[in-house]
Amino acid sequence: MRAIKTVAVIDDDDDAAETIIGALEDGDFTAFRQEAHESIEELVNAIVTSSDAAVCDHRLRYGGFADISGADLASRLVLREHPTILVTQYLDQDADIAIRSYRPNLPVVLRREDADEPDELRDAFARCVVEITRGRKDDRIPQLTLLEVLSIEKVNGAKVIDAVVHGWHSSNAVRFPMSLVKEADRDGIKPGDTLSAMTNLRTEKQIDLYFEDVKLAPAPDPNDGLE
Repeated sequence: MRAIKTVAVIDDDDDAAETIIGALEDGDFTAFRQEAHESIEELVNAIVTSSDAAVCDHRLRYGGFADISGADLASRLVLREHPTILVTQYLDQDADIAIRSYRPNLPVVLRREDADEPDELRDAFARCVVEITRGRKDDRIPQLTLLEVLSIEKVNGAKVIDAVVHGWHSSNAVRFPMSLVKEADRDGIKPGDTLSAMTNLRTEKQIDLYFEDVKLAPAPDPNDGLE
């Protein structure tokens, strides 16, 4: 992977974009504000072609970015092995649904105030590079666990699940979108069911949890262990 020298900044807020560009320049990076494109695929290609890494705001609402999710864009860039930091001032509000949908492919999500610090940006890029080149480490490593479904609700028209994550902090209910569940299992899920999933149980922060391979767990065998 090439050294990070030039960084694309994707942000629809003029002042916020300039602040991040200033922090990047203070960290000895060359930074520029990325223009919008007609589709997210074209935008990804343009960013990969013109930069070594990217910093992307999560809530892109204006101009040519109006139909693009920053988390989706950042995830696509990381899958292209392009180090990308997702930045948001709405982490507590968006972590459960809008960001968790893409969290497996987002090595680093920073709060807006932390993205103003050159050292924070350097460290975040280093973590991105390590995960892209060597795989997930430490509190990003997934482990097989069970999720006990507490409730199913609709939020802004989308179904979400509140569940207890076995092996994590059992007193905390964790919310995630139904869309993460295996499609064939979605319609049959109800409160009280148990799901299996790959989850990064080592993380201490609920906002950093991600879920992969979520599906209904097999029903326990009443004869298991009996001769």
